Amino acid sequence: MEEPTEKRIRKTSTGSENDGTSYESYENPMDSNIYLTYDILRIVFTYLNGMDLGRAAMVCRLWLEAANHEKYTRGPDCFIEHYLHFTGKTRCIEKSNIKPAIGFFFIPEKIPTNIKGWIRDTLPQNCKAIMLYTSGIIINKEEIEYKAFPNIVCALLPEAPNVKINSAILCTEYAARTYQHEFSLSLFEEHKKKLIDMIDETLIPNHDESTCLIFLCNDLKGAKMATLLASAIQEYSGEDRITSLWGGVVDNIIFSRPYEYCIAVLITGSIQSWSIVVDRRCSTKEQVIKRLRLFKNQVKLKKHSVGFMFACKARGCGMYDEKNVESTIFKTLFPEVPLVGCFGNGEFGKNTMPIDEMDKKIEGKKDWYNQYSTIFMILTYG
Repeated sequence: MEEPTEKRIRKTSTGSENDGTSYESYENPMDSNIYLTYDILRIVFTYLNGMDLGRAAMVCRLWLEAANHEKYTRGPDCFIEHYLHFTGKTRCIEKSNIKPAIGFFFIPEKIPTNIKGWIRDTLPQNCKAIMLYTSGIIINKEEIEYKAFPNIVCALLPEAPNVKINSAILCTEYAARTYQHEFSLSLFEEHKKKLIDMIDETLIPNHDESTCLIFLCNDLKGAKMATLLASAIQEYSGEDRITSLWGGVVDNIIFSRPYEYCIAVLITGSIQSWSIVVDRRCSTKEQVIKRLRLFKNQVKLKKHSVGFMFACKARGCGMYDEKNVESTIFKTLFPEVPLVGCFGNGEFGKNTMPIDEMDKKIEGKKDWYNQYSTIFMILTYG
């Protein structure tokens, strides 16, 4: 008869050195890691922030699979924070529940310039950071048009399955100086080709995919280049290739270098996106409500969504004699969609919705560059 396997015996003294008392305890020879099943990992990973979740994904294939499933349950992270909380002492970005692929930072006046270094130090290595310096910032129902210091609005977008983010620098300090003195056709064609090549890398979107273009430039120095490029791309791509468009002219912009005046970000893949122009003809609350209700009828939200708002400085309190009008209307219609944005001096946007009676009064195509307008855009996926 086969004898049973003996268990390991470990003797441990429980009394003093002199009394000689002891007891026997049994130690399971099996590795305790065998009990750390996939389901348990999923539960544990729900408690990790985005940065720690990314680190856990590097342990092994099982952990990678569990971490990816948890990662895709988390949507964009949008918040407003005191600028000092972006320093090395607090690092609020590291506490986010996602590991961002790109971050938009709406930075008001009077914030110290070294904030850009603090932000970059807290982001993952391959995360793109777009810092927009502006007089007013927007978060959900709050439009802080003036005296936004010392707060920064932040929107972190996570990695999503089958979604690609491309970016291009379209105007530098050298190019801006050239444009101020003499129009350079060769320089314009160079930047135009760069943007067209980036767009051509993407497929024409089908019903499950979308192409979203974000166009941002520096006030005065980059605006001329940006408006020319926007018109060229509009003519080249037509109205259907770019599903949605959002952006505008801010006081200053920093992407990867300190002297960039025009950048483009292209988000493509398994997302859906919509944008709408609330133009100068919408100057009352009733007109804005009507416009955004048409927008709501078109938008089909998925699991994760984020909204962007870019408003002309001439709107806001100056137009309505009341605070937070347009952002409140948006949040009333889309209560589950976080909204971020800023104020500027010119807006890039297009209507993805069908032409309504108001648009029929305008002959010809509408330019992508607008003034005295507010641009809303929604990205949704999952």
